[in-house]
Amino acid sequence: MKFELAIRNSIETECEDYFLGIVDLSQLENTLIEKYNSLILEYPRAISVGITLPYLISDGLKRGYEKIQRQTNCQLKLITSQLSKLLEKEGYLAFTMPKSRISDENHISFHETVASLAEMGKIEKNLLITPEVGSRVNWGTVLTNAPLKTFYKN
Repeated sequence: MKFELAIRNSIETECEDYFLGIVDLSQLENTLIEKYNSLILEYPRAISVGITLPYLISDGLKRGYEKIQRQTNCQLKLITSQLSKLLEKEGYLAFTMPKSRISDENHISFHETVASLAEMGKIEKNLLITPEVGSRVNWGTVLTNAPLKTFYKN
């Protein structure tokens, strides 16, 4: 579909090492998803974008990690905003989920939940773990009503 290529191109202008998945939210039974039921009725699909955090940051350098986290948050905000504009330009609804500390009872973020549902990783010990880079991914989500085909790309 033309949107899938446009989505990839938009992401690749901002970063090289990313995850991308699209998932249909309409049939899900997760407590966090249920919490947002009215939103999901309006936006039944989600685009999940993950930016890989560099391995150059050692686990002991908390300040360096926080800086990288802020930088990837900015990248994600720009990417998800661009994706929303792209979808809206084509006449579809789009809603960029803000980064927040909102999570389900297991402290899993909405973004990690959506990425897990898009089969980009598995939830382990309250984190989304990808087979490729473990938990070193920062996630963002765009909700939409566009008729996007579900897929996963790393």
